[in-house]
Amino acid sequence: MKKLFLITLTISGLVFSCKSKEKQETNTKDAQLQTIEVATVQSQNLSEQINSSGVLSSKSELKLAFKTGGMIKRMYVSEGQAVAAGQLLAELDMSEIDAQVNQTKIGLQKAKRDFDRVKKLYDDQAATQTNLQDATSGLELATEAATAAEFNRKLSKIFAPTSGKILRKISEQGELIVPFSPALILGTGTNAYTLNVGLADKEIVKLKIGDKASVQLDAYPNENFTAKVSQIAQTINPSTGTFEVELQMLPTAKKLISGFVAKVNIQPSLSNFSLVLPITSVVEADAEKAFVYVFDSATSKVFKKPVKIGKIYEETVELISGLSGGEQIVTRGSGFVTDGEKVKLFHP
Repeated sequence: MKKLFLITLTISGLVFSCKSKEKQETNTKDAQLQTIEVATVQSQNLSEQINSSGVLSSKSELKLAFKTGGMIKRMYVSEGQAVAAGQLLAELDMSEIDAQVNQTKIGLQKAKRDFDRVKKLYDDQAATQTNLQDATSGLELATEAATAAEFNRKLSKIFAPTSGKILRKISEQGELIVPFSPALILGTGTNAYTLNVGLADKEIVKLKIGDKASVQLDAYPNENFTAKVSQIAQTINPSTGTFEVELQMLPTAKKLISGFVAKVNIQPSLSNFSLVLPITSVVEADAEKAFVYVFDSATSKVFKKPVKIGKIYEETVELISGLSGGEQIVTRGSGFVTDGEKVKLFHP
């Protein structure tokens, strides 16, 4: 009985020794496996930010100009001055303009005399119907010319159309100015400000009204402001070759002034969802052709697969074809494994 017990103990010891040896060998083999990290192929919105710059302006700014050209005789206001509706702000030298008005008045008087003379002759049957019609037309033309001259004379002075504050004097007293060229900029005192930026055609098609934008002003270097797209031009600006986009600044407690220089980052809301790969997973890339290692959890092996890639972003690359969503790819250790190799996952 004692002998049987010793034999059984010896056999049990041998079995335990074999199992321990197998476990040690397994642990040794596992220790020799390459450790990798994986990520799952997912879709992501790849809409790129649109960057531009512009100058802040008041939504209610009014550019005031003379209808006629000439020399500025007087500027009655200064920048920052508050003005009332109807107040005289500036006027041109009226010498030439008054002369034009007088010329049209003299022409009108002559046209009236000619009409009266032809009308009397027509009544006496000494003039024809055509003569009377010509005299009538001459009188009408002279009347219109006199009216236009008086109108231009009135618009040779700038009056404040509404109460507000002079934001900027573009022209000064004694300068020559051409018709319709802004001489003053009047602000009505509202807190609404806008930014106008010029964008290319490939950028403007990505935008729609209401898209949000982040704004950085040079006046506040550590502050971020928010704006939204309020208007999108439907035709190109021939002077700049770009499409103008207006952004409405959202309310802020900070003091804003027209003329502040701004940098704008617009985030298009039009989605462009595509599959993406971590840039660390791509190996042997050549233009749009590349390879990745796919991890098979059933066999704990990795397999090399060709893929087609698109645009490269900061930490990701667009996947055109070759994989489907949900597959696991090697992101760390891909440069040290081979096709079909058994690996082990890194567990932090």
